[in-house]
Amino acid sequence: MRYRIAFLLQVKDQKIPFYEKIPKSNVFYTHYIEQLKAQRMAQAAQDKAEEDRMKFEGASEKMYLDKEQSYLQNSPKSRSCS
Repeated sequence: MRYRIAFLLQVKDQKIPFYEKIPKSNVFYTHYIEQLKAQRMAQAAQDKAEEDRMKFEGASEKMYLDKEQSYLQNSPKSRSCS
Protein backbone atom coordinates (compact mmCIF):
# COMPACT_ATOMS: atom_id res chain seq x y z
CA MET A 1 0.00 0.00 0.00
CA ARG A 2 2.82 2.41 0.83
CA TYR A 3 4.47 1.74 -2.50
CA ARG A 4 1.26 2.52 -4.33
CA ILE A 5 0.82 5.79 -2.41
CA ALA A 6 4.43 6.72 -3.11
CA PHE A 7 3.95 5.91 -6.79
CA LEU A 8 0.77 8.00 -7.00
CA LEU A 9 2.49 10.92 -5.27
CA GLN A 10 5.32 10.73 -7.83
CA VAL A 11 2.84 10.73 -10.69
CA LYS A 12 1.00 13.69 -9.17
CA ASP A 13 4.29 15.55 -8.70
CA GLN A 14 5.24 14.93 -12.34
CA LYS A 15 1.93 16.27 -13.60
CA ILE A 16 2.22 19.58 -11.72
CA PRO A 17 4.04 22.15 -13.90
CA PHE A 18 7.40 23.19 -12.49
CA TYR A 19 6.41 26.84 -12.19
CA GLU A 20 3.49 25.94 -9.91
CA LYS A 21 5.97 24.52 -7.40
CA ILE A 22 7.83 27.84 -7.13
CA PRO A 23 6.66 30.37 -4.52
CA LYS A 24 4.31 32.96 -6.01
CA SER A 25 6.48 35.80 -4.71
CA ASN A 26 9.52 34.55 -6.64
CA VAL A 27 10.73 36.90 -9.40
CA PHE A 28 11.20 34.04 -11.84
CA TYR A 29 7.61 32.90 -11.25
CA THR A 30 6.11 36.33 -11.91
CA HIS A 31 8.27 36.81 -15.02
CA TYR A 32 7.41 33.34 -16.34
CA ILE A 33 3.68 33.82 -15.78
CA GLU A 34 3.77 37.21 -17.52
CA GLN A 35 5.52 35.59 -20.49
CA LEU A 36 2.90 32.83 -20.61
CA LYS A 37 0.12 35.41 -20.59
CA ALA A 38 1.81 37.42 -23.34
CA GLN A 39 2.26 34.29 -25.48
CA ARG A 40 -1.37 33.30 -25.00
CA MET A 41 -2.57 36.80 -25.91
CA ALA A 42 -0.36 36.83 -29.01
CA GLN A 43 -1.66 33.42 -30.07
CA ALA A 44 -5.26 34.52 -29.51
CA ALA A 45 -4.64 37.63 -31.62
CA GLN A 46 -3.14 35.54 -34.42
CA ASP A 47 -6.05 33.11 -34.31
CA LYS A 48 -8.56 35.98 -34.43
CA ALA A 49 -6.73 37.64 -37.33
CA GLU A 50 -6.74 34.36 -39.26
CA GLU A 51 -10.44 33.87 -38.55
CA ASP A 52 -11.25 37.40 -39.71
CA ARG A 53 -9.11 36.97 -42.84
CA MET A 54 -11.02 33.83 -43.75
CA LYS A 55 -14.37 35.56 -43.17
CA PHE A 56 -13.42 38.53 -45.35
CA GLU A 57 -12.00 36.26 -48.01
CA GLY A 58 -15.29 34.36 -48.16
CA ALA A 59 -17.30 37.57 -48.25
CA SER A 60 -15.08 38.96 -50.99
CA GLU A 61 -15.59 35.87 -53.14
CA LYS A 62 -19.35 36.00 -52.60
CA MET A 63 -19.47 39.70 -53.55
CA TYR A 64 -17.43 39.01 -56.68
CA LEU A 65 -19.72 36.16 -57.72
CA ASP A 66 -22.84 38.25 -57.02
CA LYS A 67 -21.44 41.11 -59.07
CA GLU A 68 -20.57 38.75 -61.90
CA GLN A 69 -24.04 37.17 -61.83
CA SER A 70 -25.68 40.60 -61.75
CA TYR A 71 -23.59 41.69 -64.70
CA LEU A 72 -24.58 38.60 -66.68
CA GLN A 73 -28.27 39.14 -65.91
CA ASN A 74 -28.13 42.77 -67.03
CA SER A 75 -25.96 42.20 -70.10
CA PRO A 76 -27.31 43.15 -73.58
CA LYS A 77 -27.30 39.49 -74.63
CA SER A 78 -29.61 38.48 -71.79
CA ARG A 79 -31.99 41.36 -72.61
CA SER A 80 -32.22 40.40 -76.29
CA CYS A 81 -33.15 36.80 -75.44
CA SER A 82 -36.17 37.87 -73.36
